[in-house]
Amino acid sequence: MKITDFTILLVTFLLSSTVLIAQNNVSGLVTSEEGIPLSGATILNTSTNDAVVADFDGNYTINASSGDVVSYSYVGYESQEVKIGSNFSIDIQLVSSTELDEVVVLGFEKKTRSEITAAVSTINTQELTNLNTSTSISNMLQGKAAGVQVVATNGKPGSGAYVRIRGIGSITAGSAPLFIIDGVQAPGTQNLNPFDIESVSVLKDAASSAIYGSRAANGVIIITTKRGKKNKRATVEFTSRFGYTSQTDEHGFRMMTSSEKLQYERELGLLGYVPAQAQLGYTSSLDEYNRLAAINFNWKDALLRDGEVVTNQISVTGGEENFQYYLSVAEDRNEGIIDQVTGFERQSARLNVDYQAKDWLNIGVNVSVADTKSDEPRDRYNLQSPIYAAYTTLPYETEYVRDNNGDLVLDENGQKQYNFVGFGWSITEALANNPEFEGNTTLLANINLESTITDKLTNTTNFGINNQKFRREYYYKPGSRLDDFVGDANAPGGKTDNGSFFTDYNISNVLKYKNSIGDHNFSVSGLFEFNKITSRTYSLESIGFASGDLSVQSVAAEATDASTDLFERTLLSYGGFLDYNFDGKYLFTSSLRYDQSSVFGRDNRGGTFWSTSAAWNIAREDFMQGLPFDDLKLRASAGVSGNQAGIGFYESLAVIGFGSFNSQSTAAPTDNGNPKLKFEENYTYDIGLEFTMFNDRLRGAIDYYKKVTSDLLLDRPLLSLGGEPDGSILSNVGEMVNKGVEIELDYDVLRSDDLYVNVSATFGTVDNEVTKLVPSASYPEGAEIDWGSGVYIKPGEEYATFKLVRWAGVNPANGQPLWYDKDGNITATYSTDDEVYLSGKSPLADMDGGLNLFASYKGFDLSADFYGKAGGYSISYNTRDILDPANISDNMAVEAFNYWKRPGDVNVQPAAQYTDASETSTRYLYKTDYIRLRNLNFGYTIPSSIVESSGLENVRVYLTGQNLWTYAPHYVGLDPEVGVGVGESSDGEFGTFSIFGIPILKSLQFGIDIKF
Repeated sequence: MKITDFTILLVTFLLSSTVLIAQNNVSGLVTSEEGIPLSGATILNTSTNDAVVADFDGNYTINASSGDVVSYSYVGYESQEVKIGSNFSIDIQLVSSTELDEVVVLGFEKKTRSEITAAVSTINTQELTNLNTSTSISNMLQGKAAGVQVVATNGKPGSGAYVRIRGIGSITAGSAPLFIIDGVQAPGTQNLNPFDIESVSVLKDAASSAIYGSRAANGVIIITTKRGKKNKRATVEFTSRFGYTSQTDEHGFRMMTSSEKLQYERELGLLGYVPAQAQLGYTSSLDEYNRLAAINFNWKDALLRDGEVVTNQISVTGGEENFQYYLSVAEDRNEGIIDQVTGFERQSARLNVDYQAKDWLNIGVNVSVADTKSDEPRDRYNLQSPIYAAYTTLPYETEYVRDNNGDLVLDENGQKQYNFVGFGWSITEALANNPEFEGNTTLLANINLESTITDKLTNTTNFGINNQKFRREYYYKPGSRLDDFVGDANAPGGKTDNGSFFTDYNISNVLKYKNSIGDHNFSVSGLFEFNKITSRTYSLESIGFASGDLSVQSVAAEATDASTDLFERTLLSYGGFLDYNFDGKYLFTSSLRYDQSSVFGRDNRGGTFWSTSAAWNIAREDFMQGLPFDDLKLRASAGVSGNQAGIGFYESLAVIGFGSFNSQSTAAPTDNGNPKLKFEENYTYDIGLEFTMFNDRLRGAIDYYKKVTSDLLLDRPLLSLGGEPDGSILSNVGEMVNKGVEIELDYDVLRSDDLYVNVSATFGTVDNEVTKLVPSASYPEGAEIDWGSGVYIKPGEEYATFKLVRWAGVNPANGQPLWYDKDGNITATYSTDDEVYLSGKSPLADMDGGLNLFASYKGFDLSADFYGKAGGYSISYNTRDILDPANISDNMAVEAFNYWKRPGDVNVQPAAQYTDASETSTRYLYKTDYIRLRNLNFGYTIPSSIVESSGLENVRVYLTGQNLWTYAPHYVGLDPEVGVGVGESSDGEFGTFSIFGIPILKSLQFGIDIKF
């Protein structure tokens, strides 16, 4: 028994000794890249699952054996793993997480992502340059940031877009965000070269945008361009792309062929429909009928085309210790889809320079120049619209005169003759003889002076200028068909020149004091800013030109109209800002700004705008150690900003108009002034959660916001002494609310040396409601504002809610159109008195989002961007026109054949004899929900071992496509995204109406990027 016990003790001792000999204490120090001890860093032996935490000075000791793998991690830093060898003293430097270390431009300052307490989205600029670069930057933002809705104004190359951040911020004072390019306010982005962009930041809440005061009520989009880097050799980057653009597919209809249109005319004529009995399908002999049916001329092929798209861009960047530079030159050309016009052209150049003049003074200079030109063919409801003509011109009519055998009939000079169809019009002749041109030259420049007064006190002064020259020319040549219609027989031909000279000056100065006392870090800043806008406009009309080749107005026989205008607006601002954080865990910011604007009356010129925000970096708390969060930040903000953007320069003043009578100059009041006008005010509240997880693999943000706009500027009706309506006056008379949720996610699915896969998504909702229109004797509670063509503004409803007569279908007994009256009863009588509000149905989308996919394997890369929106509605007037028998003199959609023919027919168009069937109602109100493949890009980067022998650093070739596929299950029309007003020149925000505007274009381009 004793021997047994001894044996057991001996074995136990030997085993214990073996373990003690095999294990060692691994010790060392954990610090940041700057050498700061990372107290609380987690050290984990992944082989044994033993873990310890670094002490206050960053020291640690952990048991580990040779061959064990030890992991080092700390919130906000990328983790490292070390395999233990013979060295048991290991010091580790952790690298800050890329996401948290990202520098974000916030107006007058820059902050790292971890320091921000506000709702700010940043956009991957590489994704922007994958798109067709003749598209404006505004269009490129679609689907890239949650809460930012972008809707193209039309499909013209180079055209802009409606950009709205967190919904409609105003009704009349403008809802577009403030664009800041390198510190200079810009009215848009059409003249900016996308390859010049370094970063894009979207400031969405009051805490981030209130520093801009009354200019930032609708959010701010800050664009910074590329700059040279210190001690970097000169690098040249060249990009060239070539491809074609074409029309996207129609949705839900097909136009008739010649035989179909003739058959339709004959059918309706035999049914007794009088307008059809005047058409060739009814009046032609059999031989003539068959001849016309065989023509089948394709007007879309004749008027539209696949246009060339060309981009060439070259840049040079470099720098020394005290001098850095970036220089670029670019050309974009997009012919568009309209034949006989040159489309869109843009030439641009940029120079950015940074110079360290003294140890205490840095000078930055940015200068960019861009010139754009485009043909402007008419669109919408106009005979000169090639889109309208492509769909509505009869297919048995031809572009040029032909004989019965189909051969061209030439004139006495051997030239083709235009075929004047219908009541004597030729769209081909109109495009040739009624040219319309638009051009814009833009200069953006600023000088930035950064002075270091002490190590804690700095001063930044910025001088900026935005100068634009806009010009537009419209000419109908003498002897043209339009001259016959509208010209003067005694002075043939007419020309209109109009344009503007716009200058925006801005001077700002920021004095900043920054200090740290222990774990307390704070900065205090003071701002002075002065802004002045000057706009000069001109217009000149003349008639009487000797030749179509002479269009200079000085050779005209008579000037029929001439006018010039001058407008000026100034804004004077003062502000103060406070930033504080405790040990990077608890953050607080606050701002206060006072603006004085010349557009308001003396008593209300000033407005005070403020914001406050706080954030808690939860992941930096000790109780979060060991959890998979690299960062977890809870933030909240509140504040108010003002708005004056969209109102006239002199609305607060009574305006005198000048004219003439009996050869004498006259003056008379034309507008009622309102000296009580003041800023609209936007109160914004936001709460958000930001996170990064799994060693910066998953990144995301979730926000809830509420934006209340008060003192809306609207026209308030006035009453005469007799109590009758007598004009109106602009007043602060309303309130509106926007609220919603935003989600942004970015996930690295796979990360390895050869394979990388990333998925990112954005999603946002907007719930809009007009809550109040201030009542008065002439503006009673519950009053509504008629916004035109079935769209109204009324308290309790969404902005621009449709108010229409409801369509009830077709009476199966007789084919008569039916509607619902105001009480919901079916009636055969159409009356606008039966219009009702369609709550929840407006042009505004309730939600939108983007999905971005990226994968790379060795030298190959593939990316796909999708965008979608839902909840909006649009009236498709073009669909009405191609289905309504009243338009039988034009071509029509095949779906028009589905009309009522006999008792019992259901799901059909009304019988032709009922001419009121196409009155404005919900019959042509469609959902505009859609999903679109915005961009598809496939590329290959040639191995450096191959290109370096040629003196090159990097070469990438790729194929990129834009708008290649669209899914719109409920929409009938040309495109669910483009909507315009009912008139030829009026716009309807967010696709209110669809009337043969130029649809969104798709394109396919081959490109090459070279770096050396």
